[in-house]
Order: sequence, then C-alpha cells, then structure tokens
Amino acid sequence: MKEVLLYQKGESNILIPLFHDSIHAGFESPAADYEEERIDLNNYVTKYPAATFYARVVGDCMTGSGIYPDDLLVVDRSLDVCNGDIVVGILESEFILRAYFKTEKKEYLMPDNMCYKVIERTPSTEFEIWGVVPHSILNQRKRISARLARFNQFLP
Repeated sequence: MKEVLLYQKGESNILIPLFHDSIHAGFESPAADYEEERIDLNNYVTKYPAATFYARVVGDCMTGSGIYPDDLLVVDRSLDVCNGDIVVGILESEFILRAYFKTEKKEYLMPDNMCYKVIERTPSTEFEIWGVVPHSILNQRKRISARLARFNQFLP
C-alpha cells in the first residue's frame, strides 16, 4: 500500500481563541464588542477522536470541491457515508480521495476535476470506503496568486 501521511486526533493542550461574534462574509457589519472564548479544534471536528485522522492531500482531483494539494483533511471513520460525501477510499491497495455518488443501482467514486475519470464499483473495480471527510483545512496563503489574478479582472 502506498505511504500516506495520516495523523490521529489526540487531546490538545492548547486552546485557540474564538470570536464570540460571527464574521460576516457578505456585507460589512458594525463593530461589535470583542468577547473571547477558547476552543479545542479537535472537539469541533469530531465526536469520536479514536476514529479520526488528519491526512495531507496530494493531487488535484478534488479542486472543484475546494480541496487542493497540501490541504489537510479531517477523516472520520465513525461516520456513515452519505451520497455526495467526500471520502477517502481504498482502490487496488491505494488510498484515493473522491466524492461518493450512488444512484438506484450503481455506486461511484467521483472526481471533482474533469481531468480524472469516474470510478464505478464493479466486481473488477471493488473499492472500500475508509473514512468520510467532514472538514478540510486549506492554506489561503497558497491561493494568493490565483486570488490576485481574479481581483485584477474586477478592475477597470
């Protein structure tokens, strides 16, 4: 099996500050009083730490879902897979990242990048769902050049 970087969730000794107020992304909000609360992100991402792992993304098959190379995934093995979930699967002894898609009669592992092929579950291409990805952590700093290129399109 190909080596994959997996990190198991553990108890955190460092609590991170959390804003009390929401941050509005659609309109500017009036200044609010700042009230600090501290949270453990591990508690936010799962209820079942023994079944939760972090994995680093290699490849670009899920960029349409906002998952890019080097992003960090939370993989929860305790969750039942639902149609449309992003999952870590095992296909031919390799870990793969895809979206799970099921019709009335067939199951698929779907890429979210047109450069990759759809994988249908058949007797010759059996795959196993290893875990569900409920959260991903992306590095916004790695997206700066693409963001700046988009911003330049808005300017006259």
